[in-house]
Amino acid sequence: MSRPVWVGSLSFGLVSVPVRLYSAVSPAQVQFHLLHDADGARIQNKRVCSADGAEVPYEHVVKGYELEDGRHVTVTRGELEAFDPDSSHVIELEEFVEAVEIDPVYYDTPYHLVPAEGAERAYSLLVATLQEAGRVGIGRFVLYQKGHLCAVRPHGRGLLLSTLHYAEEVISQDSLAELALAGERPQERELEAALHLVEARATHFEPHRYHDVHRERLLAFLERRAARTRPRGAERRPVVHAGATAEPPSRSDLLAALERSVAALKAGQPLPPETGSLRLRPQAMAREARERSGAGTSGSTAQKSQPMEDEGEKPSS
Repeated sequence: MSRPVWVGSLSFGLVSVPVRLYSAVSPAQVQFHLLHDADGARIQNKRVCSADGAEVPYEHVVKGYELEDGRHVTVTRGELEAFDPDSSHVIELEEFVEAVEIDPVYYDTPYHLVPAEGAERAYSLLVATLQEAGRVGIGRFVLYQKGHLCAVRPHGRGLLLSTLHYAEEVISQDSLAELALAGERPQERELEAALHLVEARATHFEPHRYHDVHRERLLAFLERRAARTRPRGAERRPVVHAGATAEPPSRSDLLAALERSVAALKAGQPLPPETGSLRLRPQAMAREARERSGAGTSGSTAQKSQPMEDEGEKPSS
């Protein structure tokens, strides 16, 4: 289980509930490192002075705020720390508003808000209260030395806390010139046709039906390239064929595997290794088993036992 990012209490009125905060999302982007194409070594980023090109030690790096005229006002770490909000372990719900009143543009980062041990009853009371009232609690708390505005609302079996952007952080549509142009009102027939199209594709939102296809294709490509560039002599992963699974076998899979094992024993064929889950053996081990059983390896059999090329890749000549 992941570690909580914040531990404290949730307060509303005179009720205080010990809680813990966990990240509710985990970015799944494919990350790349910068490498030197000549030797594959990692590229290091260095702090270089733009005036003389010399590398600057970290202890000589200061922060500066750029003014409109291009000058910078420098500040020290100690001066910045003096403005940090006082550390607090309390999320105080100050107001309760209708959920529909919060424009989605204000929502920032979501967190699971779970009860600490022994606080389950008070936590359940708050969950039921917010569900019954149909409202969202608005509060403030300090996370990573920064004060945050937040919204606490029921979510599934518990509570979800979302940090909120402040009004001055949200870019107003009034600043977008394209939206200032008044468009013609659509004709009734156009609007009716568009509504029919929407209704024809209306459904319920099910997040698990949507996948990051780009990420899946990219990872599959990287795996194929990694297999092609594996150093000679390195151990290969067993090729999983139809009927084999890397996941724990279900009851039907287990029964089928047992029946195949019994049939193999009756036919005098070798069984798969006893260790590990029920999987097909690697090809090399299968060849050794056939040789021990006297089947031998003809030229055609040896050719068939070679690993298949990756999809979309041609064998090298």
